[in-house]
Amino acid sequence: MATREELLEHLWRHVINVNLDQASLQDEIARSKRKPDAPFADTGPALERLLAAGVSPSDICLIRRESAYAAAFATLYALGDPGVDDDNVFMLFEELLTADPSGMEGRPGSAGAA
Repeated sequence: MATREELLEHLWRHVINVNLDQASLQDEIARSKRKPDAPFADTGPALERLLAAGVSPSDICLIRRESAYAAAFATLYALGDPGVDDDNVFMLFEELLTADPSGMEGRPGSAGAA
């Protein structure tokens, strides 16, 4: 089990700042093409539209980084308030897609249904 400091360092290194890698944009586009029905596969076409419109890859990466920070912050905050019964958060990530309110597990079209 990690210390608080190790967890926060992990979040910055592997969840937040990893989004500064511009190669990840092309990786996401390729992944969406390989599996167009996968969760969040509509992200690839959205990235393609942004790039075609002239948005710089570095600007897209900065937006993704801030979004990752906001998600990590909100998750950590929610763990304290409202919290989880019996502090049972072990393997909770496995249930995240199934909790999508649209019922579509993050697949293309789920954002419009939310």
